Amino acid sequence: MWSSEFQGHPSQMPYVLTIDNQFQDIVWIPYQPDPQLQFGPAPEPPPNTPGAGCGGCTDARQVALDMVTHIPLPPIKLRVNPDVGLVGMAGWFWVDGYRGETIQESRTVTVPPPAPGLPPSSFTVTVRLWGEDYSWAFGDGKTLETTSLGKAYPTESDIQHNYQHSSLPFADGFPVFLTVHFHAEFSVNGGAPQGLPPIQHTWQANHPVQEIQAVLNRQP
Repeated sequence: MWSSEFQGHPSQMPYVLTIDNQFQDIVWIPYQPDPQLQFGPAPEPPPNTPGAGCGGCTDARQVALDMVTHIPLPPIKLRVNPDVGLVGMAGWFWVDGYRGETIQESRTVTVPPPAPGLPPSSFTVTVRLWGEDYSWAFGDGKTLETTSLGKAYPTESDIQHNYQHSSLPFADGFPVFLTVHFHAEFSVNGGAPQGLPPIQHTWQANHPVQEIQAVLNRQP
């Protein structure tokens, strides 16, 4: 819009006309052009410019949604004791590398000026994620929905599973999966939090399970 307006008012600059602090109109006044000043659409931000991940968007919610898809997630590792399980003996499972703490990241976005000659503005979006719900799948068809990440050995974990057969059909052991359901929110310039759609991510480990078999040793 401003590009077309400037084309219709060559060698002029827009000013806001107010009377008794009441807006009246935009007036165009002749000015001496700056040879370095160029009018037209705002240039696309370079790849490393904040906001470039969503096409240079300047809507706070769109920026937050883009941040959620790129925020680094914790380096979760799935642990179990014993390392090699036995059929009929419960294994103790837990999560290493994350204990449910909030993950936070901020991004400052520069907004192009509304008119040439005016300074740009900016705002800072802060995104927060935290895990509250966890879905375990133990590779033998059994699952567990919980709000716990288990407890590290030697403490007895509240995440336990008892396998009824060995992992012989699986070359590396039962494939164990943990899906973390992250709740998400964002705020702008430190303001009130606003909700975002939850996200989820799945981590995997392998757990070999053996079966003890009795061997009959016949004496000669």
